[in-house]
Amino acid sequence: MKKLLVAMLIAVCSFTMVFAQGATDTAAEAGKYPADTLNYLVAASAGGGLDVVSRCFTPQWEKELGTKFEYVYENTGNTYLVAMNDLNALDSDEFGVICGMPEAMLGMFQFQDSTYSVEDIAWIGNVYSDANALIVRADDTRFNTAEDLIKYARENRITISTPQALTSANITARIFVEASGINATVVPYNGGAGARNDLLGGHVDVSVGGISTVVKSPDQFKIIGIFGKTSPVTDIWPNAQVQPEFAKDFEMPDLVAHCSIWTSKKIAEKHPDIYQMLCDTFKTAFTSDASNEALVTAKQDRFIDYIGPDDTLSAAIGFVDTLKKYSELLDPKNNN
Repeated sequence: MKKLLVAMLIAVCSFTMVFAQGATDTAAEAGKYPADTLNYLVAASAGGGLDVVSRCFTPQWEKELGTKFEYVYENTGNTYLVAMNDLNALDSDEFGVICGMPEAMLGMFQFQDSTYSVEDIAWIGNVYSDANALIVRADDTRFNTAEDLIKYARENRITISTPQALTSANITARIFVEASGINATVVPYNGGAGARNDLLGGHVDVSVGGISTVVKSPDQFKIIGIFGKTSPVTDIWPNAQVQPEFAKDFEMPDLVAHCSIWTSKKIAEKHPDIYQMLCDTFKTAFTSDASNEALVTAKQDRFIDYIGPDDTLSAAIGFVDTLKKYSELLDPKNNN
């Protein structure tokens, strides 16, 4: 009797799962998002930059999808690994996306004990691009350009602060020191705020971080070099040199950092129609006039840079190639 009851229970559960899957697929084929909510995982704390930017365009994305977004903040030491686990643990009729920094995630994949790789990601699109920069105190007369710093640091030792070890800023700093041949000690902090505070306090000479982190504080900070081909801040720091201007006798890879949206390959392959719907509705919402107005109002428009799924994937693969090329230099285990 017990065996019969167990068999009946298994049959009922299997039927329920198949029925739910069928209903989900039918709704997607009809062009309707099939769930009441979309889990929107932010790889940062509430109120931070990713949260602020997200809330400029997600209202329009909700309208395009015809659903509500459930914000979830992932802010642990293994943020991206936890977020990916959470995505893959969703029920078959639940869906989710992550908003975060691909370079930080891919660094975790490369240098931590992770079963994930870039192949486990299904990209939806890019939100903004923010080149890392050489940041000094506004009143530091030693450095007005990146060339000033390189010349000085080839004769004198300096200290460079960065956010956490696996951030794109720390990776950029280490490759810069190695490539340029300057005498520098790179010190990763537990977050960008500490790295910048110690710069202001005179405990370090330079900080490497995103332009966006200091763009609102030109009275405190000065950007002298940008690890990119163009400068979005010529109106604030006209003397800031871009990479081709200061990397004259050495080479560096493209290390522009991004904020992107993605989901798991598992979800995308199981529900291709829904994945395509997420890509299409994100583009429509993000590039809408309403989202642009919200970004301008929030003063987040300077770095906005929509890139589609294929080009976002290409940028990610290029970054992974850089991590592999400089693996010995960048592995935190070798920098203790």
